[in-house]
Amino acid sequence: MPLLHHLTTPERFSKQASAVSLPIIMRTTLLTLSIALTACGGSDDSTSTSPNLPVLPDDNSNQETHTHWLPAGGAATINSDVARPFLQIIPKLPSHLLGGVSTGRELFITQWTPANEGRALFDGVGPLFNANACTQCHSDAGRKATYLPNGELSDAILFRLGDKQGIAHHYYGEQLQHQSIDPSIAPEGKMQYTHTTATPDTPAGTKFMFTPADSNQPLGSNAISGRISPQLVGMGLLDLISDADIIAAADPDDHNQDGIRGRVHWVYEGNQQQVGRFGWKAINSSLRTQNANAMSQDMGLTTSVFIEPNCTVNQPICWTAENGGSPEVSDSSLDAVVDFMTALAVPERRIDDLQAFNQGANLFAEVGCASCHTPKQKTGESIRFPLLSQQTIYPYTDLLLHDMGLGLDDGVKEKNAESYEWRTPPLWGIGIVARDPEARFLHDGRARSITEAILWHGGEAEAVKTRFTQLTDAEKENLLRFLHSI
Repeated sequence: MPLLHHLTTPERFSKQASAVSLPIIMRTTLLTLSIALTACGGSDDSTSTSPNLPVLPDDNSNQETHTHWLPAGGAATINSDVARPFLQIIPKLPSHLLGGVSTGRELFITQWTPANEGRALFDGVGPLFNANACTQCHSDAGRKATYLPNGELSDAILFRLGDKQGIAHHYYGEQLQHQSIDPSIAPEGKMQYTHTTATPDTPAGTKFMFTPADSNQPLGSNAISGRISPQLVGMGLLDLISDADIIAAADPDDHNQDGIRGRVHWVYEGNQQQVGRFGWKAINSSLRTQNANAMSQDMGLTTSVFIEPNCTVNQPICWTAENGGSPEVSDSSLDAVVDFMTALAVPERRIDDLQAFNQGANLFAEVGCASCHTPKQKTGESIRFPLLSQQTIYPYTDLLLHDMGLGLDDGVKEKNAESYEWRTPPLWGIGIVARDPEARFLHDGRARSITEAILWHGGEAEAVKTRFTQLTDAEKENLLRFLHSI
């Protein structure tokens, strides 16, 4: 079953309707939506776990030996669906939230068009962009294929530009856009790749090549860094982890002398300092900002959060082309997308042998992986989604920036995140992604397996990587089996 049936035709609604009429129209379909959402969310029991996961009092520790587990995503947990494990809706969603979530899903799956093509609610993409639909990059089955034959790349990878001082390219800006709305408008250029061979010090990797559409606009001294599209799971839960908990976990001066110096990425949004938590370098502080940023940089859609086109002053096309309104995505539409993203569920763990799973969890902690990939977090209060409040969850991230060493230094500083710093990516669902033989890992997809991703770790994680390499083959297999199960 799709996430939700197309119960309405997107083109029926105008931009004005998105602010007033749309919620009224959606109320007439709430009962049908409730049935669809329950079916798509898997089990309708928000406290259910797989048969191998007994529900016992939690031990409130990220470091102790685990002998029992609560549901992976708390009340947002669903039974794992092999066919569509991601982009599923949390169970027992209150009826008054169905309208916003359904509308957000329609906006998420629709193909946006250029301005003035007769689709008032869904127009304004470009004129330069990377994708015209969120689903071009994000799939309900896992991660979209990135590396295509003959050196070609899919839309599921984008490229950030800059240097170690954080200065963007004078012409292209912070991100390359490889598509345009009209053949007469040249995109910024074309990206291709070649695979590199392994050396005694590093696994095989990937090299990117850029061919500018305008030969007078080379990259110059700017570095270019790939960013693959992550799977979307439990986004609302990550948004609800308190700033205080993230700050408390930071240890930038390594006071405990464990070699791990995670630090908060403080970012400014709306002239206020915020804790960054979303994106490969934690450049966005909230799910709302994350979505608005993706609409801006990836799709060329303006919002009240990013009201200017995604172009530099040296690219007049973005300032002269017709737009889809100002902003092109209304606040009510942006809120609906945030509602949909907030409602994304977490697939339950897939465990055949609980004893072996626990042994793998212990190895994960002993090797030191848990020092950054913090197994357990707790959400704060949510007024809009109260069922997500005070939930114990297992995302395996501290949402902090870490120095990952020279091998993962991409040469691009973003906001206050140095070129060698990366936010700890959540690991829940990584085993589902890894089932695809074409799956890729790390920020630019250079790693072809979880093992390769571990071997690329350096900097603060150098000792952790060394301890992993010193495990016996049986211990490595047990640890990897654990990762494939979470």
